Amino acid sequence: MQILYKRGLVMHELSYILDIINSVQEVKEKENLLEIKKIIVDVGQMSGVVPFYLHKYYDEAIKGTFLEHTELITNEVEVKILCESCGKEYTPDKENRYRCPACGERKGKLIQGKGIIIKEIVVEDDDNMHE
Repeated sequence: MQILYKRGLVMHELSYILDIINSVQEVKEKENLLEIKKIIVDVGQMSGVVPFYLHKYYDEAIKGTFLEHTELITNEVEVKILCESCGKEYTPDKENRYRCPACGERKGKLIQGKGIIIKEIVVEDDDNMHE
C-alpha cells in the first residue's frame, strides 16, 4: 500500500497535477493536438507548491493517460513587489526586512511569484511525426 498523504504536501501538489492534466486535456481537445511532448509550468515562490513533489508524483498521475510519455518542466518564479509609495519593482529581501530598497516602505503589491501557471505545452510537429 502506498501512502499519498504526508503532512499535507503531497495532496496539495497532487491536486495541482490533476488541474494541470485537466487543463492540458482541454487545450488538446480544443486545438486538436496529436502528441504532447512537454508541459512547462511556472511555479511562484509564494505559491505554496513544492516543485520537487510535482515531479515526484507526476509520472504516477499520468500513467495510462494521453500524457504518459510527456515531460514536466518547472520553472521557479521569484517574488516581485511593486512599492505602493514610490512605484519601484523589487524582490523582497530578508536582510532589508522586506522593505522597498528605494524608499524603505513596507507597503507593496505582489505582482509576480504567487501562482502556478502552465506556461507552454510543447507538441510533436508534423515533420517529426513522419520520422
